[in-house]
Amino acid sequence: MAAAAAMLLSACGGKAVIDADASRMVAASPDSPWLTVENKGAAVLNVKGLDTTAHVQVAPDVVSVIQAQLRRDLQPKYFTDLIVGCRNMQVVVAAAPKADTPVTTIDMQADCRIVARGKVVAKGYRVSQSMPLNAAEPRFDVQVPALLQSASRDLASQLWTDVVATGVHR
Repeated sequence: MAAAAAMLLSACGGKAVIDADASRMVAASPDSPWLTVENKGAAVLNVKGLDTTAHVQVAPDVVSVIQAQLRRDLQPKYFTDLIVGCRNMQVVVAAAPKADTPVTTIDMQADCRIVARGKVVAKGYRVSQSMPLNAAEPRFDVQVPALLQSASRDLASQLWTDVVATGVHR
């Protein structure tokens, strides 16, 4: 088992902390002050499910990546007097390298509040996304940003569904 963990870490460059640069994704997002995600600052995600936990450092930080993707997906749908705010963001990444079909999974949850022209929706959201894992060469530096992006897209879809459910039209 220790050999498998060493192999996984060596496949990621043998570093104790794996760098995952998502700064271009964040820089390319629109500036949308009507949509905010709190809890900024956490930059390291621990990938669980391995013999040795892998630490993935997301640049600039995890919540900035999520907020950037939400803004990218929801900005074209924006209408006046729409406000979306999310907080208590929790993100867990797990790998299953020994499963019949090896996968990396991200579980994300947040408490969000939508105000659409005075109508309010406040609830908790949960999202889970997976992608195949090459156990011999896991590439968490690529997988973690990709999973953050796909989970954020799913969250954006759920948020928009609740915006539409308010009955407010653009």
